[in-house]
Formats: sequence, structure tokens, C-alpha cells
Amino acid sequence: MQITPYKLGAQYEPSLARVETVADRAARLVQNKLGERIGHVEIVVTDTRGYRDSIVAAEQQVLGTRTRSRYGLPPSLAHTTLSPSGTLIVIDAQATPRHEIDTTVVHELVHAAQFGRPGVRDAVLAGIRNNHGIEKVGGWFKAQLENRKVAAHEREAIRLESLARKLR
Repeated sequence: MQITPYKLGAQYEPSLARVETVADRAARLVQNKLGERIGHVEIVVTDTRGYRDSIVAAEQQVLGTRTRSRYGLPPSLAHTTLSPSGTLIVIDAQATPRHEIDTTVVHELVHAAQFGRPGVRDAVLAGIRNNHGIEKVGGWFKAQLENRKVAAHEREAIRLESLARKLR
């Protein structure tokens, strides 16, 4: 697992240090609980300005294009997306309270594990392609079905946030 700061001010270095401390242990906890591999994950720790830039750059690399998403990212503590080599987790250290770092890392690593499930990576890629205006997901019904799957993945990640207690 690779952890990289991006445009990170000194005031957020404790958050970066905590991510570096817990990421490998959190990955093992998630893998053991789910019985699934996480695969190659890069974690970028940045501030709010660098958050969107990091996600857009990764998606552009995956798509091989310079197009920008037609949709804005809702404010959040972190985001998991695809990268050319696997999965990218971007953590906004400015938005994430330091006491929430462990929970945020676990939550996003659950998403990374989900990306390894059959069909999930392809569905995420289709969503990115849709958001960048390259290829529509395909009708209202299919979009609703995908939204339900995303919601189920989110519920699972929230449920497994309790694993973060084992990191203290």
C-alpha cells in the first residue's frame, strides 16, 4: 500500500502520520472480516483544494482522457475511485477530524475490497465514463439498479467502520 501526501499543509501532518500508522492493519482487518483481497491501493492524503484534483486526475488516467466530470463531488471526508494500477483512496485531511481518521480509512478500504468483487470494478468504470460524458450508463432502470448497488456498498462500509476500534 502506497500512502502519498498531496499539497498537504504542515497542520495536517498528524493526520497523514495516523493514516500511515493504521492503513496496513486496517487493510488486514477488512480483508479478514470480508474474506476478500483488497488489491493494490494508493492512499492520497490532501486538503480540500487537492481533494477534487486528485480524484479527477485519477479518473482521467483511467479513462485516458482530459475530460472533466459533469458532476461535482459532494463534500465528504474521503472518496474511493479507480486508478490505473488498482484503487485510489483520497482522504481530505482538512475535512476529516483527526479522531475520525481510523474510521475513514476502514470505511474506504471496505470500498477497495468491494471493487474486487465480480462486476463491481466494471460498474464503477461505467459510472465514471457516464459522469465524464463518454458513455451513458443506459436508461433510467439501469441507473436505478446501479444506485441501489452503490447504496448497499455504502451500508456495508458504514457497518464495518466498527473495525476501527481495533486500531487503537
